[in-house]
Amino acid sequence: MLNRRLLRFALISSVVVTVGFPDIGAARQTIVIGSLVLGYDYWERTYDEAGEGEATVADDAGDARMWTASPEIELQSLGIHDSLSLRYAPVFRYDDLFYTTEVDHYLAVAGERFVTKEWKISLSDNFVLSDDPARYGTPFGSAGLTEDEDAAVQPVEEAPDEITQDFGRRRYWTNNLLVESEYAYGKDRDAGLGYSNRVLRNESDDSRPGVGYVEYDRHEFFGLLAHRFNPSWHSDVELRYIKGLFEDSGESEALEGSSLGASEDLEEYQAVLGLDHIRNVNNTFPFRYRFGQTDYEGIRRDIWVHELSAGWDYAFDERTRMELGGGPSYIDADELDGEWGFNAYFKVNRAFQHGNIGASANKGYSSRNFTGSTDTGLRDMTDVRVDMTYQFSRDVSSTLFLAYRYEDIIDPQGIYYQEALDGRDPGTEQDVGDVTYSRESYSAGASLDYGFLRWFVATLRYVYYQQDGDLVRDSYDDHRVMVLVSASKELWRK
Repeated sequence: MLNRRLLRFALISSVVVTVGFPDIGAARQTIVIGSLVLGYDYWERTYDEAGEGEATVADDAGDARMWTASPEIELQSLGIHDSLSLRYAPVFRYDDLFYTTEVDHYLAVAGERFVTKEWKISLSDNFVLSDDPARYGTPFGSAGLTEDEDAAVQPVEEAPDEITQDFGRRRYWTNNLLVESEYAYGKDRDAGLGYSNRVLRNESDDSRPGVGYVEYDRHEFFGLLAHRFNPSWHSDVELRYIKGLFEDSGESEALEGSSLGASEDLEEYQAVLGLDHIRNVNNTFPFRYRFGQTDYEGIRRDIWVHELSAGWDYAFDERTRMELGGGPSYIDADELDGEWGFNAYFKVNRAFQHGNIGASANKGYSSRNFTGSTDTGLRDMTDVRVDMTYQFSRDVSSTLFLAYRYEDIIDPQGIYYQEALDGRDPGTEQDVGDVTYSRESYSAGASLDYGFLRWFVATLRYVYYQQDGDLVRDSYDDHRVMVLVSASKELWRK
């Protein structure tokens, strides 16, 4: 299968890069780290039967009772002008609920090289084969073995940035490649160019409508420029072009009433222009203009957004920092009148001797077109989050988070559009914000780590997630409990 060949290719290529170049092995430090993780994963999902507009979701969709065993190998090769790392872990799983066995694969390769003192080239590639949507964003949740081999405080699992959680556990594979070049032409003066490519595919060969994610290839080209004019003024520019190529999964036609044969391919254009006034060490006043445009190749309306914001970053002392700001927003779409809104952000962080607490709130427009579902498009989102970490002792640490999100999908499609209309005549839609699909989510999580016998860590983790929407697939409660025992040891250093 394609994903197996891709995984073998990535592993072989990494070995070739490590041993095939003469200068890789000279004047270098090589570290090999081995790990073994044993665990139990309990995941219970309950859908709200009050949801409407589609067929009832199976009661056990998203449920799991899995025993796992995962050996892991990590190689680090550190040179004077470059570094290379490879991390690979197969996860052997037995599902006690469905009496099935699977093998997941997680691979992360990263490297960077300073061509000159000012010019750096970096590359990374992440591969995931799993049915856990939370692993979509990154293959590994930690950076590997710590220098002092203490139990490290790891962040509690967050919802993935793009892929939907609404389908429960559906097996997929994704590969994310990033190549970037950065050039520093002065103090706080940098220029960069880059390219990234992400692929999302269903692992199952079942092509029935609605049984998997909407598959896609995502190509992104970006350029960055940051320039300090003097000690008081600093500016930056960020430009991005994104091309999305989607496979016709049949879901939109079979389930959501889209036009037959309509292309879901798209292009995104994004720009951020920034200017910072640095009054002194503790006070900075940032100004930002953001532009985003999405052009759809099918019958869907093109849409764009403009945002202006002014802010204040203030450091009370070395342990406490605050950021806040906001401004007006304007959104528009083809054949519809535009609409004014606003954007705002707030963030505060306080570090203590043995812990840290942070709180943030963000309100603004975000384009999400690669969720693997048809709930895509421009969103008006409000996010509130609180994070806390505390180190009780050298061996015992904990994390805690609370989060809330409210979102309006602007100009939704398919069943989301039909549900948002709520029986109204679509001909009455005049403004871009007249028909929106709304939902909100609450989440909370806690993790407790206990390090013992030098190389071992026991982890108890709980995550609760509740989402309320008008459709069955959008309205559910999640409870997830994970018990893990891991052992990590540096096997070799030279």
